[in-house]
Amino acid sequence: MNVIYKPIDRDTAYRAHTFTSFSPEKRAEQEIATHKELFDNLVTDLGDFFTQEHADKLHRLYTDYMQSHANVMSSMITGPANFPTSRNRKRSDWADNKRSAVYEYYNNLHKWQGKESRKQAIEAAGGELAVARAKLESMKAFHEQMKAANKIIRLAPRGEINAIKIEALRSLGLTEGQIINITKLDNWHGVGFASFQLTNSNARIKNTAARVAELEQRETAKESGVEAKIVNIPGGKVSFDYAENRINVKHDEKPERAIIDIVKSHGFRWSRNYGNWTRKLTTNAESSAISLIKELRAREEVTA
Repeated sequence: MNVIYKPIDRDTAYRAHTFTSFSPEKRAEQEIATHKELFDNLVTDLGDFFTQEHADKLHRLYTDYMQSHANVMSSMITGPANFPTSRNRKRSDWADNKRSAVYEYYNNLHKWQGKESRKQAIEAAGGELAVARAKLESMKAFHEQMKAANKIIRLAPRGEINAIKIEALRSLGLTEGQIINITKLDNWHGVGFASFQLTNSNARIKNTAARVAELEQRETAKESGVEAKIVNIPGGKVSFDYAENRINVKHDEKPERAIIDIVKSHGFRWSRNYGNWTRKLTTNAESSAISLIKELRAREEVTA
């Protein structure tokens, strides 16, 4: 998909620095070049993920920043007499926020593309459950490697590393780098894999096993055809999706700020992937969802 580059308006870029620079023409050229550089980087880094919609929004955000900066003044340019220091500071802060929004969006596009790439890689590998199971087996295998390596290192003569032990460590499948690290004397932990490494490995295995169990439960729910439980709320609905292990809050139209604050206060967060407010389905989440439903219904009765 070819994304069309739209340059920043030169007059807008010029006005952005009329009252802050002795060379507004030069600063205008710099702004145009900076926007073009951001655009080119996104095209190169993101490929087909970068769409015309993304490019248009980047252009809009950058234009908003320059229009805001046009209201900023410098006493060096306008003169110190009756200079509105307090008002200018506020305007400068607004312009800085607009500029930050440009780079926040730029960074978010990279983040979103990374998530999409990981999602595609997981699908290509057979799905999230298959990836988690493979990860768990790999972690278990490495944990056994660590234990076996420590047994070899502690064989007689204890504490001494010789060619026989090195060859035995290679036979376990350890890399040369790993062998060098564990046979090098450490004043704190001696030789071999340290006890904290085995403890951390056990903790990671436990967490990954819990994740596998959760994904298996979701897979079972999908296969058994368990339907999501839908509860209507004013202007939308709350769905308890057992197959996806999520509770979702979706409105027919974007709600007012007060409603959003209520939803957020019950632990729900906006998800770009799901396109609604969501949180993981747990016992606490179910209680919060029920409380949210009651609060939204009570609010409608009061305002009706």
